[in-house]
This record gives sequence, structure tokens and C-alpha cells, in this order.
Amino acid sequence: MNLCDPPSVTRPHVTYVSTSSETANNFVDTNSHIAHHLKPYSDFTDIFKMTEISPRHLQSNTLNYLVESNVDSDRAAIKIDLVGKIVYDDPAVFRRLRIDGVSDGFTVTCSASLKAENAQDIGLLKDVVANASKKSPEVLEAEEEADKGAEPVTTREKRSGNRGCAEEKKMYDPLVGSFSETFASFPHDCLFSLKVRLFTHIANFGQPAEPRIFQKTIGMLKADESHTFGFPSVSPDVTISAAEVDASNSKKWRHRDAFGEVKPSKKQGPKPAAAGTIPGIVTQSANYARLFLSARPFMLFCVGILIFGTEFCVGIFDRDGVTFSPIHDMFEDTETLVRVVRSVACELSIQELGLDPTVHVLSDKVSKELTGADKYPSALVDSVGSDLRQWCTIGPPIWSSLSYLGRGTNVWLVREVVQGVNQQPLLQGNEMIMKTAWRSSSRTPESDIYMSIQTNPEGLAKFECGGDVRFPGYARFPITVENLRNEVQKLLNRTLDPPTPVLHRLILGTIGRPMWDYTSDLELVQGFRDAVQAHKTLYEQGILHRDISAANVLLTATQNPRSRGFITDVEFARLSSSLIRKPQVTVESTIGPQNRFNDRGKLLSVTEPTTRTHTTFESEVRIKRGAVMTGTAQFMARAILLQSEAKPVVHEAIHDVESFIWVLSYCVMRNLQLRASKQTTPQEVRAESKAFQSLFSRTFSKTTTKGIAAERHGLCQGFVFTTDKDVQKIIKHFMSQALVDLMKDVSILIYDAFHPFNPVLFDHNALLAAIDKAIVSLRISVV
Repeated sequence: MNLCDPPSVTRPHVTYVSTSSETANNFVDTNSHIAHHLKPYSDFTDIFKMTEISPRHLQSNTLNYLVESNVDSDRAAIKIDLVGKIVYDDPAVFRRLRIDGVSDGFTVTCSASLKAENAQDIGLLKDVVANASKKSPEVLEAEEEADKGAEPVTTREKRSGNRGCAEEKKMYDPLVGSFSETFASFPHDCLFSLKVRLFTHIANFGQPAEPRIFQKTIGMLKADESHTFGFPSVSPDVTISAAEVDASNSKKWRHRDAFGEVKPSKKQGPKPAAAGTIPGIVTQSANYARLFLSARPFMLFCVGILIFGTEFCVGIFDRDGVTFSPIHDMFEDTETLVRVVRSVACELSIQELGLDPTVHVLSDKVSKELTGADKYPSALVDSVGSDLRQWCTIGPPIWSSLSYLGRGTNVWLVREVVQGVNQQPLLQGNEMIMKTAWRSSSRTPESDIYMSIQTNPEGLAKFECGGDVRFPGYARFPITVENLRNEVQKLLNRTLDPPTPVLHRLILGTIGRPMWDYTSDLELVQGFRDAVQAHKTLYEQGILHRDISAANVLLTATQNPRSRGFITDVEFARLSSSLIRKPQVTVESTIGPQNRFNDRGKLLSVTEPTTRTHTTFESEVRIKRGAVMTGTAQFMARAILLQSEAKPVVHEAIHDVESFIWVLSYCVMRNLQLRASKQTTPQEVRAESKAFQSLFSRTFSKTTTKGIAAERHGLCQGFVFTTDKDVQKIIKHFMSQALVDLMKDVSILIYDAFHPFNPVLFDHNALLAAIDKAIVSLRISVV
């Protein structure tokens, strides 16, 4: 039995995308660092001690809703994230990379060959590093910054996408240069005598079958997919990709398996020169890691090779920080360099480089056979919780978090996958939502909270199944950052362990679309009202959501829904009881007619409608309270943003109601910006789109709590944009008077609540009254 398969489940026979180095059918082989800590507990030892911090760090999610993203603001936010989250000189990194799996004989032979055949490149690198050592890190970083914008955009697009000082640029070719770039002018019959550059020499030595490719990144990587909205224009110095991927031409982040970052001086390494500081190479690499993890949502962590001068180390970036290997010199300890590069190129499976072992990416051919579409690869996902059904993703992610630390939430459309008569995979059932996120081990699982709800409001997402994701074949071991780092939780005193992120997955029966995707003001306001009403109903049951954001307040996507809008994501909900009772639940799902396609996307047949039932049984679970501060920063109530350790604020219903108002502002402004910038919009209206973008940015592009809080007042741009003289054509063309009045009414609620002398607090009823007034006006205008 394939150890990636859960017990008693037969996997449909499908074709997976893989590299030749994968041993995809053996979980123990492809996850040796995990298998290592599945030994008897007496064999376990702590590799390192993690720094204990709050399970919820405020800055983790400030990058998710930025209207404009730039490198400097991104790295500033990440630097705050990384405080207390960096581990140095950890030998476990090399064990996870299985560098000892590269034989001693190969290592010695390859090292000797590298030094002999690439002596010129090695000499060149040493000269460059010697010159760079005469400059301080501050000077080198200033030169790198000055390189930004120094060339025309068309030129920058053709060269290495990342900016760098002169010495840094001279290092790229000796390290990862290719024949096509370095020797393009040589006669073809002379190329047989030319030697490949350092990393390629190691990867190709002995002519292995299809090793991963190391190459200089050409041009800026592009955010041209729906789930990469908000990506800045950056790219790592070195791209590490599968052999079958043409990464030299592809600008997509998801076509990278790992990355490399280059600095010319040893002084620019990841270790801080002064206590309490975080070097630029760390924040720069962490920024690449967050983009990588967002573009490839099923990756649990990201591997980066950092080169600084002639020294190097490897960083593993996960949802709880970064762990760095010991530092080695490339030319004084060449054998370690050979082991690292060779293992990444030829030995490690994609799972060992971070892919979730319960997820199996399908080939383009099988994806098209299953879904009828071929624009984005589908993936099979193993059973979720106690439910034995398997799932197939449909299209790209609906949502993928842009934050580095924190939950790393990603959301997909899925359908159930089963075996057909001839063992071929088939999809059945209606489309559903699959949400995967890293929860804190100090908090109650979101699936438990869903199952505890006694009366499900119509405006709350319908729960199907869920639970912590576990290593295939090892049900006792959830996928946690601690376990991935080779720190298995101890049997005794488990509640005393430092909190660790735990991978948690849900299937929800309610499909939504972003609230900002509304096509009429009435649709927006009605959907928004249903979501607020559902929140009120939950609160009356003793459940306070505490994470109202634009990702959790959605419009219903199905036809003729009972609720036009809904809320989801109850992970951070506060329950009034210390115990929750998960009742026996029988869920009956209506499965409509299903289409079957051939490999060319042609419709073959349509199945008959049917129903399916699934039952879970009663149990009691003790509530874990977790972090005090919760919420998504861009939509957080002002009082929560301004609280201090000395004066903490208890999160109450009024704070969630205020978050709803900021969500409304964001969704209206984003909708207007998207519509105003379309080519089909009249020219005189489209001419104001840049001015509107500026207003939008001032409201929702802050990355610090103080910056966000400074915008939280009744006269902020999030409300008074309707009166701005520079965007009146947009307002008149796209907004009804009822929606303009609603924005004014909610701004008054905020203004009165923030009054310095006589604050007037508002509640659900006050917000619902303002919404109902708008609905009445909109219905009258339609008639």
C-alpha cells in the first residue's frame, strides 16, 4: 500500500507531475526527516528550543489587502514579523536536505573536478568578493538601492530581475550562468570544450537524469494569475526549477521549486552584526519566501540558498519563521557545497522541498480529463478529518494569503473524486470550498467550532467536514511546523509545549465570491446585510467571530440562494462556554447533474442528480482560548489597533461591527477601482482611475498598526472619497445615491463612536438600520 494513502481508501489511478528525483510512492523515502521522528519515543531528542511567542502576531497579515505593494514596505512589515522567529546554525537543516545521502565518493570526485575545471570561475568570484570586502554593508546596500530605476524598464525586464550592486551582478554568471548567455558568440563546434558554471557543474556531474536546473532569474516575475493579486515586481537572483519547466522564459512564481539569493560580501550574511537587528538578506529572502508560498499554496515551507561573499548557508522558511543551517565557505569546504547543491538538484523530492504530502499535483492531461479545463493544474487532496472522501481542486486558488507568518490561508473550489468503472478518476457531486490554514495549537480547531454551532444561521458557511491534516499513514502525527522541523511533541506534558502552527483543512458547502465582485449596489447591500445578521445570530448563541475581513465576508455564488451573503472562517471565534459539544450531525448533500469530459475538453455525458449523506457523532471538547488579539489588521477596530500590553482591550461585538464597516469601505472602493480602470469604461470616467487609486492606496496600504489606526476615523478617505472632486465622474457613473448615503451613514457611526468627549457606541442594530435604509432606497429606485 502507498503510505501516502490513508487506510481503507483506494486512490484513483492518475498521472502525477513529478521530477525524476522523486520517489513519489514511498512516504518514508520522500519524507526521511519525518520518518526519522516516527521512531519509538525513547529515541527522540530536542534539536533546538523554539522561542515562545504569542500564537497570533499582529503583523502577520498586514500584507494581504495592500492596494499597492512595494519592496520597502513589504520588507519593513516582514522584519517586524521575524523578531524572535529566526534560528541560526541548526544542523537539522542539512539533515532535512539529506546531504549525507550524497555519497562520499561522489562528493570527493565532484569537488576535485569542480576546483580543477572551474578554477577560473572560482578565481573570479574570489576577486569580486575581495573588492566588495573593501566596502561596508551599508555602502553595498546603498548601491543596490541606487540600482533601482537606474535603467529603463525595458532593459530591467531583460536582465536579472533583482537589483544589485556591481559586484553582486558579476557573481551571477560564475555561479549559475548558462551556455546560451555566456558563450552565445562561440562557434557551435567549440562548445564541447567549454565548462559549465559552478552550480550547474555539480548538478550535472556524472550525467544524472533530469536534475533540477539552477539559473539566473531573467526579468521580473509577474503577478499575472488571479491568486497573485498584490505581488510586488521582484525576483530572486537564482531560480531553482524542475527540468521539465522552462523557467528561463516563464515569469510565474509557481514554476520555481526553490530560490537563491546572492550578496558579494561576507558581511552581508544572515547573522546580525548587532543584537536585535535583522540583516537585509534575511528580510529579502523572507519576502521571496512569502511570495513563493502564496503562489504555490500547497507548499508547507520554502528552501532558499543564501550566498554572501564566498560563504553560504541554507534557510528553510516556514509559517513560524526561518531556520538557517551552519555557515560554510564554498571553496574551503567545497564538499559541503557539493552535497547541498547535488541533493537539491538530484536527490530531494518535491515533498522534501516543501509540498504537502497529502496533495498530489496532476499532469495537464489528467487535469483536463477531470475538469475540462487546462489553464491551471488540478491537484488531488487526501481525505479531510474523519471523512474518507478525496477531493480534486478546480482551477487556481480563489484566495491565497500574501502574509509570510500566520495562517497562510488558501481557498479552492473542489469536487469529490472517485474511481470509475475502469479505475479511471471521475468527479462527482457539486462544487464545494476547501480551505487550508495553519491554526495555532493553542486554539480550538475551526472544525470543532463549526460542529458546536447548535443552529446554523443562513448567512454562515455550511460546514461539511474538517480536521487537522496528518502525515499519510501516520494518523497520530499532525502536520505541524514543530514536526516538520523534527521536533516531535512529547507524550507527557503536551499542553505545556510552546504553541506551534498546525495544518488544518475544511470542506464547506457554501460557495462564495468576493464582496467587491458585486454587479449591482442592491446585490452588495443585501449580501452585506445577510452577513451582518448571521454574525448577530451567532453572537446571540454565545459565539463572537473576531476576524471579520474582506476574505471572510462573501457574496453567495450559487443561483437562488437562501442567503445572498455569508460569513466564514470562525477559527478565532470566542465561545462563551469552556466546553463545546459536537452533536451527531447528518449532512445531506444534493448532487446535481455532473458533466464528464474527454482529454480534449469535449463533453461526453451528463450524470443523473442524486443525494449523499454523511454523519458525525457527538463528543465534548474543551475550548482552548489562544491569543488575546485577533483579527485581520487592515479591518481591525481602532481600539484593538491602539491597545497596549499595559492596557489590553477585550475584543467585543462592537469591534466586529466596526470591522464590518471597514470591510464595506474596502469592497466598495476596490469594486470602483476595478470597474473604473476597465477599457470598456468611458474615457472621461477612466481618466480619474489614477486619482481613485491614490485614494484607495492612502486608505488601505498601511502596514503598521499605528498607520492603520491613523486612518480609522469618520472622515477618512474610506468614506469621504464620495465627495472628492477628483473622482466625481467615477462616483456618479458607478454609485447609486443610496450607496453614497450608506457610506455617509456608516461614517457618522464611526465619527460618533470616536468622539473624544461624548462617544456614542453602535451595535448590530445600528448598522443593520443603516443597511435597511439603503435597501429600501435601492428597491424604490429600481421600481
